[in-house]
Amino acid sequence: MKKFLKLTTPRLKRGAFFSFMMSIYTLASANKLVSQKAAKFVEALHIALTHVDEALAVQRTSEYTRRIVSLNDQRMIFFSSLKKAVTPYLKNETTAPQAQLLLDIFKDYGIKRGIQFDQLNGLFANLITDLEGKAAAAVKALNLQSFVSNIKGLHTQILELAKERLDETDADGIARLKIARAQATEAYRQLLEVVESLALMDGTGAYDDFIDRVNTEIKHYKQDALGEKVSNLPGGGNTGGGGNSDGDEEEPPQG
Repeated sequence: MKKFLKLTTPRLKRGAFFSFMMSIYTLASANKLVSQKAAKFVEALHIALTHVDEALAVQRTSEYTRRIVSLNDQRMIFFSSLKKAVTPYLKNETTAPQAQLLLDIFKDYGIKRGIQFDQLNGLFANLITDLEGKAAAAVKALNLQSFVSNIKGLHTQILELAKERLDETDADGIARLKIARAQATEAYRQLLEVVESLALMDGTGAYDDFIDRVNTEIKHYKQDALGEKVSNLPGGGNTGGGGNSDGDEEEPPQG
């Protein structure tokens, strides 16, 4: 019988946590069998997500968030300009090796809009380290230091503002969000446990499509939000059971 993969939900940061849980709720609501047989548990997840969304609303509208979004837009613009500035150097025999090195680094990191905020910051931090380290000679040879300097400056400002935003969040707000996340995690755990029980009793594979779709989401977030490697298990016979959070203690979201 197919089972759900495990995902350590407390490790997901604020936006990724809500996005993941909403994806699971959407899948459950859209599946006729799950929405009927486990209606109580689907609704419990929906209610819990409403509370999470309410707790997040304050941070979404904060001045810190607006400034961070603006700085990140500038950071992405400079990064895009850097990539465009490198491309013409491929046509010159002398500069082609340096240009190719930089383009390979950009490709490896895969930085693009829409990546979860904390993951994006991590990618930029590592990119800047490479541009100032192993690729520093190539950056200098192509006279691209100003691009790197601007990206680094914006990145530093973003990290400082993110820390200030976290520091400014009052204790009650953190506690409220922590409680809401815990409720959503428990509702998610119960829903997946109930579906596995229903699948076991049914014995016909009627829930296989739902389990596969949920596992696809779990793999996506394990890889993109948590940076974990996920193996493709043969035949889709995933064994991880219950989709629980491995008993990890909830941590205050940070970004």
